[in-house]
Amino acid sequence: MDWMCCFSSCKPRYARLAESIYPRSLNEGLVTANMQKLTFYAISHPEKLDRIGTVLVNQLAKDLARQRFTQVKISVDAMDQLLQSCHGSPSLNQFTENFLRMVQKLLETNLAPMEKLATDSFVNFANIQEETPSYHRQYDFFISKFSAMCHMSKPRETATQVRYQGLRGLRGVVWKSVTDDLHANIWEKQHMDKIVPSILINFYDDFDGEEQKEEPSLEEIASANVEQSPKQLADQCLRELMGKASFGSLRSVMEPVLKHCDLHQKWNNPPNFAIATFRAILYSIPTQISNFVIQVLINHLDTMSASEAEIRIGIATVLSSIVSIAGTSIGPLLLDIFNSLLKHLRASVEYQQSRACPSVDQERRYQETLINAMADFANALPDYQKVEIMMFTVGNIPKVADDDRAMKSSDSFLQHVLVKTLLKIATKYKTAYLATMFTDSFLNTLLDLALVSDPQVRYTTQQIFHTLFDRHDNLNVLEHLPFIGELGDLLTVEKCTRADQMFMRRHITHISSVLYRCVCLIEEDEHLQNNMDAVLCTMALMCIEVGYDETLIELFRLAFGLQSMALDNKEAFPCGLLKKAAIHNLVARYLNLSCQLLAIPSLCNHVQQVISNRTQKAHPLLHFNEKGLPKQTTLSDGAPSALEIDDDLALQFDKSDLSEALKASGKDVQHLSVPFKVPLGSPNTTGGAPNKSALSAAIFDLTDSFDVSRNSVKEASADDISLDLSIDWSPPGSRRTSRRNTIFNPEGSDLMIPTTVAMLRQMVNAPPDVNEEIRKDQDQSLKIVSMFRDDPDAAFSACVKKDLEDDQNGDLSSSIQRLIQRNMNSAQMSSCTHKTKPKNVFELKLPESFVF
Repeated sequence: MDWMCCFSSCKPRYARLAESIYPRSLNEGLVTANMQKLTFYAISHPEKLDRIGTVLVNQLAKDLARQRFTQVKISVDAMDQLLQSCHGSPSLNQFTENFLRMVQKLLETNLAPMEKLATDSFVNFANIQEETPSYHRQYDFFISKFSAMCHMSKPRETATQVRYQGLRGLRGVVWKSVTDDLHANIWEKQHMDKIVPSILINFYDDFDGEEQKEEPSLEEIASANVEQSPKQLADQCLRELMGKASFGSLRSVMEPVLKHCDLHQKWNNPPNFAIATFRAILYSIPTQISNFVIQVLINHLDTMSASEAEIRIGIATVLSSIVSIAGTSIGPLLLDIFNSLLKHLRASVEYQQSRACPSVDQERRYQETLINAMADFANALPDYQKVEIMMFTVGNIPKVADDDRAMKSSDSFLQHVLVKTLLKIATKYKTAYLATMFTDSFLNTLLDLALVSDPQVRYTTQQIFHTLFDRHDNLNVLEHLPFIGELGDLLTVEKCTRADQMFMRRHITHISSVLYRCVCLIEEDEHLQNNMDAVLCTMALMCIEVGYDETLIELFRLAFGLQSMALDNKEAFPCGLLKKAAIHNLVARYLNLSCQLLAIPSLCNHVQQVISNRTQKAHPLLHFNEKGLPKQTTLSDGAPSALEIDDDLALQFDKSDLSEALKASGKDVQHLSVPFKVPLGSPNTTGGAPNKSALSAAIFDLTDSFDVSRNSVKEASADDISLDLSIDWSPPGSRRTSRRNTIFNPEGSDLMIPTTVAMLRQMVNAPPDVNEEIRKDQDQSLKIVSMFRDDPDAAFSACVKKDLEDDQNGDLSSSIQRLIQRNMNSAQMSSCTHKTKPKNVFELKLPESFVF
């Protein structure tokens, strides 16, 4: 039997070296000296590396079958060392196949120690940068196995460790696949549907009743070599996965995220998990493609539009929470995103108004969340895009009809919701120039909204004006403006720009007229004082922000117009006692503020004297408390049933005194003498606020209601126009000097001719008097209509005769004679002024002094 001893010597050298690394005793470890020999041989003979790997894998399979785990660890250690030492070998790809077979056999044991050993080896393999690409390697088994490990829940003693190793394995698969262009299939749906949920499932603790342990910090992990928790590792895996994803592969990652949130009800309130997940995603991807994530969420909201309100609220909350991270990247899709959000808002409003809505409160919460999301969107945008968003929102507000009762209830409610949305967006914007913000269409829509029948919409519209007018943070003081004896440093006032002056010159008449109507529409209810304070705040902000002469004079006219309305006993707009007192207090507080800003002593003395007189002998409703606010006195306190200040001039503000004080300070008070006339509508017999129809009929009869910037009266069709009505109506007279009404007008004999340059400049810069131009046009139209109405035949004959007499081109012979005469005259002029043809420059004779 001695011949059998030669069989060992007949084995190949690589096999003998591979077998020599195993110790004779199972208690010993790897034979280091023999391992070095094996490594040297593998480097010297790279063609044998694949066979060495085959020998080690076969030995590992035998040891696993016999559960000799010490020998298994030696095989794994040897494979790891060979992989590290021979990573530049040309036959590394063949050895790698044996290495992956080894890892697969370890994972198939389903034993936690072997799975940990396999994961460690695979992570080491993933960190190796291969020089030779692999054309046939697949990781499908490893993705499935590591994903299954991430979902391990029993037994609890080892589940956390197994989950942790599964996450490490998936992380290694991503590292190895993404760095190799030949493995782009990692982003396929079948793989992402396993990887992404496996990562997300470890974002939160799945074990019911298990005590939460304090997670180690990153510093502790780095210094003391403490293992991370599965949650921390899952966060890192998700960030690395999103960071390595290209724009084209983002959708394949986002779809499993959304599906996971749907299946595990992660949208339910509070959606903390969804917020944390999407924040991690947005922080991991490039900023320029962050808008894609926003768009995916909005599209998912479209998909879930028929779901419960709780789910939609959660998605909208996530949108609101992450939009600030996206920053300005949403600019290219700005209007598309806002259009989608407004579409959802409109759909929610219509659904709430229907009978199919199970919970109105939930729908309102959803609407509030959408509004907050749009406001957060606007806050993340630059100022010029905020203006675009406000214009876009205004364009989606249902049209303000002539009769608000004709508007559907859903449109009325949508109007209310969109106005709140506009207010929310406006709070994120800081106005620089009024003309930039208040375009004609935007301003006209706001002014229309300030006159609708819904008091809440009117109040919110006033708040929008407050937010956009306030550029120096004075709103906190002016929101409920008290009667202040001394302003001091309470307000910040700066001189307005020329551009703002031009803007207010165009629109102040229209704005003041709308404010007058707003006061008329205020009802005597529990919100009376708040609505009055809102109008007062708008007036005060215009006085502070654009307080140049024309604006101040117009606001003074408005104040005295309101005082006249409160004193009016003809009941053109009947007011109750409480409303009259509120109007008087509004006028008093505004005049007190404006006079102190003007710093005219005589004017301040007059206002304070009137307030003092009212405190002594006027109705208790006209008194101010210690905070400077009107006293909240009811009619049941034994107070008189009337204010009783109509006949006592000492309790009224005198326009003549104010005019003299302003004139003494050098201001032009000519326009102040033009009063706000009371509307000529039918009185409301029910008391309180006038009804809508009466007010609509009367409100356009105001002298100051006409504004050149817009036509308040809606255009009618040609068949509905009454020629008599259009001709018989004429605007009121105006004595204001305009550029068209100058000394060159032959009929303007009553105009004052300017005698100084300053007067001429003032006359030239005065705005055109629109009322006067309209009056002239209507007088001419009335003259023509009357002429044809009385005797049409005679009028037509007279017109034809006059045209024939004036028109010299009517006779052909006279026209020919005139042309011949013109030709003869031109010939005579040419002969008289005939000039010789200029000589050539070379034929000119120069003086001798210029020739040499």
